[in-house]
Amino acid sequence: MKTNITISSIIILLLFSSNIKAQTKGSINIKGDNIYLDSLIEKNTSNNRVNKTISGYRIQIFSGNERNNANNIKTRFLKLYPNQTAYLAYQQPYFKIRVGDFRTRLEAKLFYNKIKEEFGECIIIADKINLPAL
Repeated sequence: MKTNITISSIIILLLFSSNIKAQTKGSINIKGDNIYLDSLIEKNTSNNRVNKTISGYRIQIFSGNERNNANNIKTRFLKLYPNQTAYLAYQQPYFKIRVGDFRTRLEAKLFYNKIKEEFGECIIIADKINLPAL
């Protein structure tokens, strides 16, 4: 959703780009419908308040049809890596354990290299992740 609003904002700015003139002192004057631009900014801000996720990566360390096994893997992971997050998801008929909130694939790969020996068949997947704490 955030991506759609960002793309919409860029398109609107491109439409008004013929009216943008840069001055020599480094300031920019935008001539256009200020009310419309303000409403787009407000809409984007309100969407960010509602949607607390962004696109990122997680590492899936378990996929199986037994909930007890999934919970045991999750508990074992959290004991080894208490500073990381672990999520139990159910996608019929499988329970999946996904760990981490990595913003880039590189971050996920570095952590993957740490845990692959301990958890065997792990895979890096694109997922919606929680916003990082500020």
